[in-house]
Amino acid sequence: MPDSPRSIVLAVATYKRPSDLAALLGSIERMPDADRIRLVVVDNDAAGSGREVALASPLAIDYVVEPQPGIAAARNAALDRLPSDATHLVFVDDDEVVPREWLQALCAAEEAYGAEIVCGPVRTIFPVDAPAWIERGGYMQRNPEREGLTDRTPATNNTLVALTAFHRAGSPRFDESFSATGGSDTDFFTRVIHASGAKVAWAPSAEVAETAPADRLRFRWIMRRYIRINNVSGRLLLRTRPAWKVSATAIGHIGVGLVRTGGALVTGRGLRLQDTAHITRGLGWLGAVSGRHVQEYRRAPR
Repeated sequence: MPDSPRSIVLAVATYKRPSDLAALLGSIERMPDADRIRLVVVDNDAAGSGREVALASPLAIDYVVEPQPGIAAARNAALDRLPSDATHLVFVDDDEVVPREWLQALCAAEEAYGAEIVCGPVRTIFPVDAPAWIERGGYMQRNPEREGLTDRTPATNNTLVALTAFHRAGSPRFDESFSATGGSDTDFFTRVIHASGAKVAWAPSAEVAETAPADRLRFRWIMRRYIRINNVSGRLLLRTRPAWKVSATAIGHIGVGLVRTGGALVTGRGLRLQDTAHITRGLGWLGAVSGRHVQEYRRAPR
């Protein structure tokens, strides 16, 4: 980590991914000054499936089980376990691995741009037998962006937050009404940025990697994922726009998407995210208007 008064805590929420968690912790162990890195690992599996991996790591880990189902509950548990001397909180997902200079890159962008929130890219690694149309069409891979200040909304997959901004925003919580649908991080960071006035920077060199699971490399799963993402954005949009306007815009997007997708297929360009994104945005927003929420993370009652 950089020579500075920062006291950084990494927050990891995990659920029944002990192998992935082990890979993440292993990558953190290889970072410079790993012995100075503190982590809060919140296991959202009441059975504690990640306990053995977490406790076997030489890292300074505060391991806690959060039995309340839902990613928002797990993220709130991480907030509850922040040490009193922490100055920065970094969110990273349990299915990612980080490079050696990852934290340095996030902190460098914080200093360079006077930002209190810094996010970096997540690169998806596809298995060799992944369907060609997914990678060719730009699906699952995040959009690149130049280094500097950004208006994008961060996510909890690779983001540093100065706790000055968090506290200035009133130390908000993750909204558990988003637990089954996803999007609690989008809602959280939207509120933090609005209430604190914090600047957000994008750090391309702070890239982490994830491997795409085989069961997600299907048309149905991918379309549902994008509909779910836009279902969440539609819910947030309805806070500031009337339902009729959101509905009208959604129908327009669907029309544009159908025309563009049809044209791409006819001309041999194939399925492309830049075309189908209009369709999934429209469907997601219409679902939000009608109160139908895509519950990708819903768990069966115990």
